Amino acid sequence: MAPPPGSRRELAHQYELDELLHRVVTSGTGYGAVLNDGSGAGKTGTSQDYRDAWLVGYSRELVVGVWVGNDDRTPMKRVTGGSLPATIWRDFVNAATPLLDRPETPIES
Repeated sequence: MAPPPGSRRELAHQYELDELLHRVVTSGTGYGAVLNDGSGAGKTGTSQDYRDAWLVGYSRELVVGVWVGNDDRTPMKRVTGGSLPATIWRDFVNAATPLLDRPETPIES
C-alpha cells in the first residue's frame, strides 16, 4: 500500500512497515481480515490462555481496533486475533467504507 496522498511527511521505513502489516492481512495470521478490494493492513494478537484476542488495522480510509474477550478473565474457546476479531474487523470496514464516500446532505426538519 502506498502512503496516502497529501501525507505530511514520510517516516523512516514507512513503506516497509506498511508492507509488513499488509502481509499480515493478505497471507499471515490476519488472513480473515482481507478487504473486498484487497487492501488493509494490521496486527493480530492473542493473550495467554485465550483470554483476549484482537486485531488493530487500517485501510485507506479507516483505522479500527477490535477486541474480544471475557470480562471475568476466563478463557474463550481458542479464539485468536486472526479468527473472530479479524472477521468482525473485515465486515465492519467493508460496510463502513462506502458510507465515507457519501456526500453530506443537510438534515431537513
